[in-house]
Amino acid sequence: MKYRRTVGGLAALATVVSGSALVALAAPSYAGSTTGPGFPGKTASDSSVKVLKGSDGSTSGVEAKGGSIALPKGTGGSPEDAAKSHVRRFASKLGVSADTLKPVTSAKVAGGNTVKLQQYINGVPVVAGEVVASLDSNGGLEALLGKTAKGAVESPKSLLSELKSQLIARRYVASKAKISAAGLRVESEGRWIYNPSLLGAPGAPVNRETFKFNVSTADHMVDYTVFVDPGFRSVAFAVSNNHEGLNRKVCDLNNKDVGTFEGVQCDGSTVAYKRTEGQPASRIADVDAVYDKLGETAKWYASYVNLDVSALVGGSDKSLKATTRVCATQVQQGCPLQNAFWSDGLKQMVYGQGFTTQDVTSHELTHGVTAHTSKLYYAYQSGALNESQSDVFGELVDLAANPQKQNTNAAWLIGDDMQGGAIRSMKDPTAFGDPDKMTSRNWNADPEFQDAGGVHSNSGVFNKTAYLVAQGGNFNGYNVRGLGLAKTFKIYWTVQNLLTSGSDAKDMFNALPLACKKNVGRAGTFINADDCAQVDKAVRATELYKDAPAGAPVATPYCNVGNVKASYSQGFDAKPSDWTLAGGAGLTVANFEFDYVNSGKDALGLFTETGRVNAASATSKAVKVPAASFLRIDYATLFTLYQPLAGASAVVEYSTNGSTWRSAGTLPSSVNGGPWTKHSNGWSSAKFNLATLSGQNVQFRIRMAGVSGDANNPVSLLTVDNFKIYSCG
Repeated sequence: MKYRRTVGGLAALATVVSGSALVALAAPSYAGSTTGPGFPGKTASDSSVKVLKGSDGSTSGVEAKGGSIALPKGTGGSPEDAAKSHVRRFASKLGVSADTLKPVTSAKVAGGNTVKLQQYINGVPVVAGEVVASLDSNGGLEALLGKTAKGAVESPKSLLSELKSQLIARRYVASKAKISAAGLRVESEGRWIYNPSLLGAPGAPVNRETFKFNVSTADHMVDYTVFVDPGFRSVAFAVSNNHEGLNRKVCDLNNKDVGTFEGVQCDGSTVAYKRTEGQPASRIADVDAVYDKLGETAKWYASYVNLDVSALVGGSDKSLKATTRVCATQVQQGCPLQNAFWSDGLKQMVYGQGFTTQDVTSHELTHGVTAHTSKLYYAYQSGALNESQSDVFGELVDLAANPQKQNTNAAWLIGDDMQGGAIRSMKDPTAFGDPDKMTSRNWNADPEFQDAGGVHSNSGVFNKTAYLVAQGGNFNGYNVRGLGLAKTFKIYWTVQNLLTSGSDAKDMFNALPLACKKNVGRAGTFINADDCAQVDKAVRATELYKDAPAGAPVATPYCNVGNVKASYSQGFDAKPSDWTLAGGAGLTVANFEFDYVNSGKDALGLFTETGRVNAASATSKAVKVPAASFLRIDYATLFTLYQPLAGASAVVEYSTNGSTWRSAGTLPSSVNGGPWTKHSNGWSSAKFNLATLSGQNVQFRIRMAGVSGDANNPVSLLTVDNFKIYSCG
């Protein structure tokens, strides 16, 4: 009964899951560079800075008023010293203590430097808890941008050991990559604090301590970062490190099937070099094409921003490596490989035959650049930004290397030279069904979790922004004058050093205008204040300051005040003796494509399938309800297609006599009680106030109602976990 939608194009394997018992998508922070009707406002208690506030009240940074804030006297001479000095003054405006932010990297950019600071809580680093200090050439502060976790760390009573957590990470990756767990090696990267709200990912916006692991095959063709929550005993967050690279070394496999990519590494020994720097043409079309395209990419990075991309991403020998004509039928369907991707583990490009085009090469190599600069996680909005950065630099290089494309129908198309033609348009993302602004109906909440939260589709918003910056045009009430390729390249390179690993659209709304300002008047940039006014119009035209129209749901807490005191709970980790399952109901959700277990081993899965299973239900035995009790569940819905058919619903019901059933959503003061008729877009929660049932023996029934489908997408699913009746002590 498995089913799936395929995601084509320049896709790379990337997966995010939530193992939390509460799931939410917190509204990301934002602030505009100009106040006005419909735009975010700014407040500050210090006259020298503006505090950038989001619609949810969270702080996304501080920005200097009227220029930069001078470096205090007596500060050391390094950018890191300057950043620490400014953080000591303004960290409280970010809601954290200065001693929790420690410099980890710095970069020299136009107009000064950027310094990235990592947040720590109790000495443990926070996933995507980062702040970037933007400094002028004298060390003065222009802005502090980024997200930080607030509050204490939840401490579960029972914790898995690091070794057992490692086993969970290994099994998870083996399942996703469809390979034997024995072929995976696991490297521990210590304890990290994970708060899903920093990534806009599903999960309760609370701080949980996790173990971080790198899980990969020896050849790094499978390469994941996995965070395991030892309290919930499950994967909290997992993402692939392989995103779909002057010292060039190109290898070739001539479409020999290497199975699981073993032996694909282009090191001159495992796979022989077919062409290295300075050698004449190999007369192998794909090898010579890659050699030339890597050279063009390196040339334009050097020309536009003086970056040695080989030194940045090329590993210990600082070389741009690639293997062409790859075939691995145990990992990828078909032969030759129908894709190209950058492997950060191998520090090289991997190509299927015919995918050696300029924009593909520059796109994938930029994933390597991103991995060494902003380090954007490849999931949800940060993943869409990651994908867009590769599209932007890939197309800028393609148009610079092929000026005959400019001002033609081939311009601003992603993959136009690939077999099968273009897959995205930066000029008009909607031509391929992608969104061109944050409120677009084309925004993809990715309810089937097939594209890491819609990274390829939702990149359209950021791609449209870049198109307006470079080419200009009239869009959404704004008339933008384009800045051209060179200026756009310089501004976007600065952005790469201003973003953090969890940046989203609202962060880009702040960072892109700031990146332009940092280039004004700098030697060789030719960027002026009016150029930055155009950038400001572009980020407003695509509405980067607004929330997306769909996303993962907000979780309902168990208790607003007090501790949970459970009188009955069912985790569905084994077949419950006090529940009756009927129709399409079972406990093994791993058989479904929508296979997330919220906590523990299993969850309750209900499904209907066209022409086979018409109904599904799970009914509890009678449970006596104590006074002042609540019922709370975690659930996820996935109906047929993206627009559920009329009458389709899933519902929680209750009965006091075993024959008359009522929707639990009608109980007074219930929250998100259903019936549910739309995709939940991940794990959601429902809370029912049982006060009117106090002292009674009550049965509960979870039921799929009126759900049907079609031949293309026949299955509808309801998954339920953590059924709990409790009071708040």
